[in-house]
Amino acid sequence: MNTTTTYRQKDSGWQIIISYKVNGVWKQKSRQGFPTKREAKEAEADLIKEIKKQPQPIIDGMADITLIDFAKEYTDNRNDLSNGTKLQYIHAVNSLQSLAKKSVNTITYLGLQKAVRGWNMKPSTQRQYKAKLDMLFRAAVKPYRIISSNPMQDIEIAKDRKRKTVTTVTELQYEKIINAITNKEVRMAVIIAWYTGMRRAEVSALNWDSISLMDPSVTVCRQFAEKERKIVERLKSQNGYRVIPIPQDLAKELKAYRKAMPIRLDGNLFTNPYSLYVAMARKLKKFGVNSHWFRHTYATRLLAKGMDVQTVAALLGDDVKTVINTYIHYTDEMRKAAANNIEKIFAENF
Repeated sequence: MNTTTTYRQKDSGWQIIISYKVNGVWKQKSRQGFPTKREAKEAEADLIKEIKKQPQPIIDGMADITLIDFAKEYTDNRNDLSNGTKLQYIHAVNSLQSLAKKSVNTITYLGLQKAVRGWNMKPSTQRQYKAKLDMLFRAAVKPYRIISSNPMQDIEIAKDRKRKTVTTVTELQYEKIINAITNKEVRMAVIIAWYTGMRRAEVSALNWDSISLMDPSVTVCRQFAEKERKIVERLKSQNGYRVIPIPQDLAKELKAYRKAMPIRLDGNLFTNPYSLYVAMARKLKKFGVNSHWFRHTYATRLLAKGMDVQTVAALLGDDVKTVINTYIHYTDEMRKAAANNIEKIFAENF
């Protein structure tokens, strides 16, 4: 790095000014209050070391990039993100209002904390926005090297003190729905959702290659992207890629479905994934049911039967923290049961 050093007298002392260029732009760093010029010169080496330690942007012109422009740059270069997730990053940045148009390297912890305190959205959205902003600032530190530390790291957000409740589908409701559906494809989709807890988008994208009837299981590796109106080989998160064991009841239903419906050239279970995606939601709505409730039902049934949280999370394609927070009532019951078991174990052996 080329530098130019200047000394001058200021306020009854000496000041040292070091000029240096970053991506074609001249910048300065100074220090003053030295009694003599000699002492100012002795500080030159330390000041140059400080300058060299400062992060240097890896892309020309990004030194003073605004937060909203950086968010667009970052998401445009993330091919693993869905359009919906990319939009969430933009919404998160815009929620900071005036900070969105400020240079990334001028945004401070105090500025962020003040902006976050002004949030009035529900706690779950605040957590989502915080996670997205934290990811952006971490990227700004590395690999982009625009800033040296993440100002979002210690930001605090409002805690959601309300216990969340999840809505489930009873077996009686399920039987009523299944018996009323005449469309074979929609009926099959609902049955799969009931026995696997898969998301509607994941069910809609199933093909026969992902289904094993010999060792009954379903491999989840694709989903239907509603905005793009097509099947994509990317999921909500890395945890979403999973293999779900299925019961014989579902295996029988799949065998009967395969006999009744001709196998398509593309191997998909459903003729038109988009039509299936929409029809499934519409049909369930007539019964006052949301397709995601089948996912809740699947998770709560497993937890209620004593399956450990880590296994349930793996089958759902979620992380353990999400499962605990979403199904806290059931995980609380599991902890109580564990405490009772421990009490019995120690009572029997000691």
